[in-house]
Amino acid sequence: MKNAFHECRLLLHLKEYDKGVFFYREVLGLQPNYNWSIVPNNKGYRFYMGNGRPELVQYPFEPKQGRSEFAAECVNLELFMERMLEEMPDVDILERDSEHVTLKDSDGNIVHILRGRGENTATGPVDKTNMFVGDFTAIFYEKDLVAAKTFYCDDLGLALLKEEENKCLLRAGDAYLELRRADGECDIGPSMIAFEADSVNKLYDKFSAMENYREAGVLHDTDFDERRLFQMYDPSGNVVEIYAYLRNIRTEILLH
Repeated sequence: MKNAFHECRLLLHLKEYDKGVFFYREVLGLQPNYNWSIVPNNKGYRFYMGNGRPELVQYPFEPKQGRSEFAAECVNLELFMERMLEEMPDVDILERDSEHVTLKDSDGNIVHILRGRGENTATGPVDKTNMFVGDFTAIFYEKDLVAAKTFYCDDLGLALLKEEENKCLLRAGDAYLELRRADGECDIGPSMIAFEADSVNKLYDKFSAMENYREAGVLHDTDFDERRLFQMYDPSGNVVEIYAYLRNIRTEILLH
């Protein structure tokens, strides 16, 4: 059976967790999707950002990650910049032109804010809500781009949308994943992404039987958000989490 993928989450492993929540919720103005606090040092906060979901997790968190990079389309770039600079005048902007702005979050992750293709150019008061309604793209750096493409397209089943010499774009559930060839000076990663699948059990059985399978987290159920998931490493050590909500796989649970 070929699995269909739905939600896409990019997990950001933050040492400055509270500053990160402030940055994404107040500075970028993202809408919360879910948050949890199991114990004082195990917290998470998930946001909507267009058709993607950045998920902040508090350090220390396993499997360990480095800095991440992603891009999101903005409803109105000028209004977004005006509102963002009001909230944080000293935000670390790396690059800016009429079509995009690249900045660092409070933990050094790279965020590309792009002018939306169907951008609303109406003027008026800055609205802090729902500034992101377009495409969301997680960016992974891969030492072996051919091996990475085989893993994500042939093994996992993501659709290849565009391919260039040093990068390729994949459909990743309701968002996108861009694989880039990592050079010797790349300081991004390892990163972590999560996909909601129709059948987490069948994917676990498939991958765990492969000779090159590298497990990052065993198949298990979570209580706080009622999911079944497992985690594995891609060829460059980035982490891929596959999950399904328990309410959607009741029959499958009984058979596995």
